[in-house]
Amino acid sequence: MRALWVAGIVLLGAAPVTAQRDDRWQITLNDGKILWELHLIRFRGDTLVVQQGDSTFRFPINQVDELRLVRKAERRQTAEPNRYGGVLGGADDEVFRLTLYDLAERRQILAQIFKDHPPAPSP
Repeated sequence: MRALWVAGIVLLGAAPVTAQRDDRWQITLNDGKILWELHLIRFRGDTLVVQQGDSTFRFPINQVDELRLVRKAERRQTAEPNRYGGVLGGADDEVFRLTLYDLAERRQILAQIFKDHPPAPSP
């Protein structure tokens, strides 16, 4: 019985790490370029580091226009028959529009993002 209890605790502890690995981010740069399917790596000084597949990118945060946590699309039927909501519409995404903020405010916003959505541990 004790082994089952310990296994349950281990599984509960592993759940947030799995969720973190599923976090997918999108960055829009000031020049309009959009990068998809990103994972947060680190934020140090004024540099944001993200990973896309096998590539790692570093961006000065004053070049980042928008950071978006892309939620997986779910098919949900709305109150109207034959109508679906939230499908690939981005309605559930967390959007952090940095354009209107100065450098100090951007640092605070990114620090909070990394606190709320810590990167997955390195393998």
